[in-house]
Amino acid sequence: MHTPLSENGIPVKDKMEPDRLVKVSAMKEVIKPTRPHRHANYHELVLLNQGAGFHDVDGHQFEVTAPECYYLRPGQTHCWNFSSIPRGFVVLFREELLKKDDLDLLFRFPAQISLPAADQTVFALTAVLYQEFRSGLSDPGTYRAYLHLLVTKLQQLSNTRRSLVSGSDHVFQRYKQLVNAHFSQTRDLGFYAGQLHITTAVLNQTCKKAVGKTPATIINERILLEAKLLLSATGKAIQEVAADLGFADSPHFIKFFKQNTALTPGAYRHLASTKG
Repeated sequence: MHTPLSENGIPVKDKMEPDRLVKVSAMKEVIKPTRPHRHANYHELVLLNQGAGFHDVDGHQFEVTAPECYYLRPGQTHCWNFSSIPRGFVVLFREELLKKDDLDLLFRFPAQISLPAADQTVFALTAVLYQEFRSGLSDPGTYRAYLHLLVTKLQQLSNTRRSLVSGSDHVFQRYKQLVNAHFSQTRDLGFYAGQLHITTAVLNQTCKKAVGKTPATIINERILLEAKLLLSATGKAIQEVAADLGFADSPHFIKFFKQNTALTPGAYRHLASTKG
């Protein structure tokens, strides 16, 4: 079956029917590496109680050391490279199914959450949820309750837990979401500040406080990440990649890429194709 491409050429795998709000399945017990791809319009929790290898998420590599959980936001690019058979569950769900508080928690979830081997609560809860799904349960309210318990428990186990959530944290996550959605259309900080109903000065302070970077740096990093993905995972010509990323022409894109990587796009593509 043909795999559709996103507007940037990265394969998009949609594992849920358009009218479905949740899907729970057992992790495929295979070690074949997957190619970089995205999942559109839904969140994903991968809970592994066995397995080893590596998981790449938006250009960051995580070593798989089960038991643990991986969280993927809509639109993130990822791929697996297992060295031993993975076992566990995959939970897909749309935002419409979440309570507002749970969505706020997800804004702060890390990509990887280590789970204590001695505490099987998360896996026991997910196993029950899996059986409910397989039995044909269709009540959204019940699924919402299960997800609330699962998200809450994972938040407690996350090593990034904060006792208080500041308004600036929320604004920063919203900024990152906006950048993820619009980076190829605009780099205008005024646009992003306007969407957040703050000034560009406040946006700058928020980003500096959160990660020690300027808002412009965050946009440039997102563009660079996308450029690397397009160059390594698609056969698009350099000028096509430049156009997809909103550059006026390929020379401007080449200059930007070289300033940030010390490589030309062509050199990076060659390096990526021969790596490993």
